[in-house]
This record gives sequence, C-alpha cells and structure tokens, in this order.
Amino acid sequence: MKRYAASLLFSCAAIATGTSPCAAQSGILDTMRPAETAQILPWYNGVFTSIGTDTACLSDPPITETRVQGYTGFTLIPPNRTPAVGEVFYTHLVLSHPGNPCAGSAVGIELLLPSGVQPAPSVQNPAFCFAISGVSYKLINLGSDPGYGCPQSYSSGLQGLAVRAPLGGVGGGAWGMARGFWLELLIPLRATQAQLGNNSIVWRVNPDLGVVGYPQVPLFVNSDVIFRSPMEDNLLNLDLCTLIPKPQGC
Repeated sequence: MKRYAASLLFSCAAIATGTSPCAAQSGILDTMRPAETAQILPWYNGVFTSIGTDTACLSDPPITETRVQGYTGFTLIPPNRTPAVGEVFYTHLVLSHPGNPCAGSAVGIELLLPSGVQPAPSVQNPAFCFAISGVSYKLINLGSDPGYGCPQSYSSGLQGLAVRAPLGGVGGGAWGMARGFWLELLIPLRATQAQLGNNSIVWRVNPDLGVVGYPQVPLFVNSDVIFRSPMEDNLLNLDLCTLIPKPQGC
C-alpha cells in the first residue's frame, strides 16, 4: 500500500512520502524553492462534539456509549494570522467512532458555510479525504479508493452542501464507519467578505436515522490587503497523523 505523508502540499493533489511533499512536481519544487521555505499551516479548531448514542454490540446487560465524536477547524497562516478575503484556506472535519453498534454507521455529512464563504476546490487546491481503518489502523486515501473517492463539487443537501462520496460510499454517498475508525475531510474555501467570528463553519453529521450533530468553529477572515508567499509554499497537516500511536502510512 502506498504511504502518505502527514503534510499535504497546499496546491497539489498528489501526496507522497519523502523530502518533497509532492512527488509529481518534486524536481520543479526543489529547483525553484528551497525546502525550508515551506510553512505548515496550523489549524484553529473548535471543541469536540458528541453525536448520538448506541447500545454496544451484544452487550448484556446493555451498555450505552457515544456513537460518533468530531470537531472542525480552519487553517491559519503561521504563526497565528487569519486568512484574508480572497485567499484560499481550508476547513477540515475530523470524526472518530468510539461506539460499537453491530452494523456500524453510514454517516451523512453536509457543510454549512457563513454568507460570503464558498468552496474553492481546484486542480491546484483540491479537497482531500482520508480515513483510518479500525481493523488495520492504516491511513487510507479515500480519494483513490474505488468505493469512495473525494468530492470536488457539492450539491444542495438537507441543510447545507452535501459532502457525499462520489463513487458511492455506503448507502448513496454516506461514509462508512465502525468502532475505531477515523475520518478527516479537508475542503478548500474562499471568503468574499470579512468574517468577525460571529458566524461559524458548521458541519452536519448524521450517523443514524434521526441522529444529527453539528461540530462548528467561529470563522475569522481579515480584510487586509497583504502579499504572501505563493500557496505552493504551504503545507497542510493531517490531524489523523497526530494520533498516538501513529497510524501506519503517516
């Protein structure tokens, strides 16, 4: 299985291990920019949200447990500067599945954005989708998985933008999870107006019929006109690769 680095090059869909974060362009990158110019974008994250309960599979007497937990955040510019109007930044959703319902969960996901903020996926700045298997504890690139894929466009859902697995997933685009599984979705955004923290990025997470939770984080986008280094210098971290012990493939 191909191994994936914990950091993702901001402006390249390819992800690979080694000193260059983008193997497909490593020669160009190495000759045009010193490696030390790359900067890792920190996440500004909200709090954990517990979503639903279940009865542990085959437990007797019944054991009630949390089904799904998750949080969301968005990228800052090092050391702690908020993104600017017109600048591409990322939001991510990180989900864990501590519960053990016998059949697992088919998780429906939507993204609810403040007014003046839109998804901005492109060839240079794609969405990314990763999972950790609860069985093998390996990092899986769902973008190259024949049953999932990673969506680069988003139709209207029940409340927001539907973030569905484009190759089917589980149950018409849902994301399959079970005990010990993790999921991290990263979607590029762009704001057309400043955000002062009074509105939030919200993800709608629906792991079971009638069960919905809303991980969220207040969004801050400044209106400064600033000149930054090229986006190619920026690296995205996977929070999944900060788990202890570190998953295989990170």
